[in-house]
Amino acid sequence: MNFEDLKSAARRHIQAITAIHPTPALPRAFLSREARSTGLASLVENLEVSASARSTSQLFENIIVLNVYLAEEGNQLERDYRHNRPDKDAAIFLREWVAGAVLPTEAFAEASPYSIKQKATLTPDEVAKYHAMSLSGILLLSRLENIEPLSKDESVVTILTCLASFTDLNDPWTYSEAKDHACVLSEHYAATANLSTILTGLLQARVKPLFAKTKNPAITQQGRKAIDPLPSAATAHSDLDGETKPWKYRDAYIVTVFQWGLNHLDESSVPANWPLIIPPLLALIDDSSTKYKVKGCSFLAIFLQKCPSRLLERTGLGEIFENAVMPCLMSLPSLTEEAESLQLLKAAYPALISLAFVRFPDEKHQPARIKALDKILRNGILKGYAYAGEHVKIAEFLINEMAVLVNELDVESIKHLKHVLPLLTGILAAPFATAYPPLLQASVKAVQTIIVADWPRIAHHRGEILKGLTVCWCRIGFEEAQCQELKQVQESIERAVQLLTCVLMGKVLLVEEYQTLIDSDSRLRDLLVV
Repeated sequence: MNFEDLKSAARRHIQAITAIHPTPALPRAFLSREARSTGLASLVENLEVSASARSTSQLFENIIVLNVYLAEEGNQLERDYRHNRPDKDAAIFLREWVAGAVLPTEAFAEASPYSIKQKATLTPDEVAKYHAMSLSGILLLSRLENIEPLSKDESVVTILTCLASFTDLNDPWTYSEAKDHACVLSEHYAATANLSTILTGLLQARVKPLFAKTKNPAITQQGRKAIDPLPSAATAHSDLDGETKPWKYRDAYIVTVFQWGLNHLDESSVPANWPLIIPPLLALIDDSSTKYKVKGCSFLAIFLQKCPSRLLERTGLGEIFENAVMPCLMSLPSLTEEAESLQLLKAAYPALISLAFVRFPDEKHQPARIKALDKILRNGILKGYAYAGEHVKIAEFLINEMAVLVNELDVESIKHLKHVLPLLTGILAAPFATAYPPLLQASVKAVQTIIVADWPRIAHHRGEILKGLTVCWCRIGFEEAQCQELKQVQESIERAVQLLTCVLMGKVLLVEEYQTLIDSDSRLRDLLVV
């Protein structure tokens, strides 16, 4: 049988894959009759499948042939080859081989700005071919699992490293179909093997070596707070040497593998893996690239859901995490692109709020928790709005997070009213506020939250609140209220006034005050109802 014909057919199939046509159909009579009757071990030998490095196109050709062979002969193999040792060994070999063959290449990683070597970039057609190869490889792993389930002697870490690499659609080497198959198969292995052992192996053998050179002097090798670290953690990391960050400039897929590991941790497995988790986590947060800072903050939020409070306190890492994430709140326009800034803020604020609750979980820690939340509101929201408030999407996000913090602080947020209410009034009363209704909606919702949380002192601030609500109501007017978004803002203003009325009832001469406002502008008649 001429196996070169099989490879030629596979080669033609690969050549037909483009960004416009990413999934051309295989020829109907792809496998010859001789190939169908060939054993798996013989096919592997004749295709010259080996662990030694070969070109991507040769790897893809072999993956296609093997995939089609197993798709057509898989059921027969499953019935016949249980006692066929060569075919069994071939299946075990192929599993390891394909897991290494389809790992994302260096071409998908960032180029080091200080590297003298020119980094190759992939064309859209090359990306489409890689997507097709990765899907074929993952399907091949699934078919191999069907005919020969992974044995306890095989390294599940190697297989899971490959599969976990394709579980995040934000990665340029992943697309939806490959992700779906990778998630199903990786969850199968996670459910059928000892997950705790798998996670430790994954972190120890795959993640740790690639982050080992990215040192953080703020922590010890055991993942504890270092005493008098020099230099400071804020200036320790540098991109001058790309070799210290292979996870960024070469094997970028390992960050997604790390994410998979964090998602599968539980509270009982955190202590044993602590020294393997903390260095990569801080390396990502402290990186100069916004993309990796976003990942680091997002991963921290995942980790905090599984992290025991007592462990965070005992190791002193709570303060280290806070010091690492807080500067992210100042990554604002114009120093940072608006879209990148928004991504980072959306990851950093939830991480910091979660950190405050994990560090200070119970009643006895309440003063410390309030202090931590105060710091986020003061040094994050208020300072951030002062620097970037003219960027409406940034402002909208900050106001929404302000409402979250006020809700968490409850009556303890009263101390911030003298700063928060003028800020909200300024937004609501701005001459061109109706140009971006989402910011108005966020501001009115924040006012509602403040009225409920800080009701004991609202009577003293009613003038400021009514000023913002009434001016905004009049600016929207009848004509502009025909816009659905502005109509929703009007409804929210009505709700805010109802809440204010309930809080003020019996404390001030509400009817007289409302009537005075109505006399000054009759448009308020439908709003100020006692």
